This record gives sequence, structure tokens and C-alpha cells, in this order.
Amino acid sequence: MPPSPSTSQGSRLISRVLPVAVKFWLQTQLDDIGDLSFEIQATDRQVLTGQIPGLALSAQGAVYKGARITAVNMQARDIQINIGQVLRGKPLRLKQAFPIQGQVVFAGEDLAVSSTASVLADGLLDFWQTLLAKADVAAEVAAHYGPHTMAWQDLTQYQSKMETAGSGLRLHLISQGEQQNAPQTPTELCLQGKIAIDQGQILQLTTAHWGLPSGDWVPSEALRGFSWNLGEHIDVQSLAIENDRLSCQCAIMVQP
Repeated sequence: MPPSPSTSQGSRLISRVLPVAVKFWLQTQLDDIGDLSFEIQATDRQVLTGQIPGLALSAQGAVYKGARITAVNMQARDIQINIGQVLRGKPLRLKQAFPIQGQVVFAGEDLAVSSTASVLADGLLDFWQTLLAKADVAAEVAAHYGPHTMAWQDLTQYQSKMETAGSGLRLHLISQGEQQNAPQTPTELCLQGKIAIDQGQILQLTTAHWGLPSGDWVPSEALRGFSWNLGEHIDVQSLAIENDRLSCQCAIMVQP
């Protein structure tokens, strides 16, 4: 389906040139865009000074740095662009950071695929690295999975996978090859838990269980209240997991 941009109270020049420039800029930020629509919320006078007070965007099947986003609905505001260069046929450039707010949805299948080969995969490996660097967590892993835990300190030979599990998430850390230096090391760790939001930037495990090779689930004492800081440029208002879909309501700052 072709994109359906529109402007409000804009001249023919602006209505023809600016949507094309915005669409091209979006294409440079994303690996792929499925069904896309956006509305430029600005008057002719505002646009000619390089100001876009609002931009509403919705898309289905977008891909960002390998992450497959099932659906996104966002509202951006206070955008400043190089309008003079745009009108001369140059690419759109941002002149300063601006906030966007809205909802991002991952279906279970998209979440699982994204967690193995994308910017999300890198974040998950960082999460596991931080987790296993904690002495009490390492001791708990050794107690449940065996004493050969030193191999977990180097995660270059592992990949992480994330999937929905009821109203929570299930994380896997999986070996991609044989561990020659520690052949008795298990080839997979599995952690399941529910997540709460604290102060917008911090994800907190409210429950955590280890999934053992035997199929049993055992609660984690070491991970009680474990938290993960997402950084100052993101503000998560809500995170919900229902019907095999993860939905996140959040606000972030887009950097030039």
C-alpha cells in the first residue's frame, strides 16, 4: 500500500516537496517499511521557517536495525528542519533533537526473530552480561545448571532469544557451538519473569524463575527486584504482554 501523507493548510509547493522529503528521511532511518501513513501538522508559514509543530505517523511491518516492529503509532512534535535545502532538492536534515511519543507493538513471532539478530539482540546480550557478572546470580546459575559457569563470562559464542510467556517474558541464552574448554557447561540458560516499569527508564523483574533442563521451574532469589536502566533518552509509560503480543507505550528523544 503506498504511503498517504498529507499537510494541513500548506501550499502546493510544500504539499508536494515536504512529504517526499519526509518519506525519504524515514526510509534512511529504517531497514524496511510496510504500510505507512503520516500527516504533517503544520501551516505553510511554519514550514517555510523550518518548523513542523507536529507529525503523526503509523506503520505496519517496519524494520529498524533488524528489529521487526509489528505496528507503530507515534506523534512527534517541535521538529526543526533545513527547509531551504529541502526546497532546493537536498535531503531533509534535523536541526535539533525532538520528542516522539506513542505505541510500539511486537507480535510474538516478530519479537522472537528480532531478539536473535538485531539491535535488540545486542541489548539482550548486554543484559545477560550484566546479569551473570553478579556474584549471587553466578552462584545460583552454578547451583541449578552445574559448576562450570566460567564459560558464561564470554558471551561471544552465544545468542539470546526472547519470547512472550503468558503475561511475562521468557529469555534464552543459547550456545552457538561447542564449549571446548568446558564441555559440561549447559548449552542453554532459560529465565522467565514479569516486568514492571520504575520511573520510566528502569525495567524491574517482579518475578523470576529459572527453567531447568529437567523441565522444572525454580524461583530465583538472586534476581528478586533486579532492575535494568534503559537510559535517559527513553521514558516508558507502560509495558503490557497479552495474547502473544508485547505492547509498549513510550516517549523517546530522536537525535539529529
